Amino acid sequence: MMEMWTGPEFTKRNRGRMGIMGSVATWLGVAFAVVGIISEARIVSGVSQTLLGLYPTSWYLLVIASLIVSLGCWLGWAVGIYLHARETESKEQSSPDLEVVD
Repeated sequence: MMEMWTGPEFTKRNRGRMGIMGSVATWLGVAFAVVGIISEARIVSGVSQTLLGLYPTSWYLLVIASLIVSLGCWLGWAVGIYLHARETESKEQSSPDLEVVD
């Protein structure tokens, strides 16, 4: 875990995983929101007094937690992309193309 803070290589190397984890956490948050809305609609309309696993407020708290995790993953992904682009740009500037003269 300490490897994350010693240099930018960890972030550049794992930006794909961070993007996937960000996508999963975002869609999980959307799913929690849908389940919370359905759960609250069932209780408010009086159709059923049974819960969908948790109270609607608990589903909404899971939405908030999931979206906070996804923001952290997306931020790590964006920093990894930025560091990779910056490194690529510096390599291109340091080695200019040589022209062949006949």
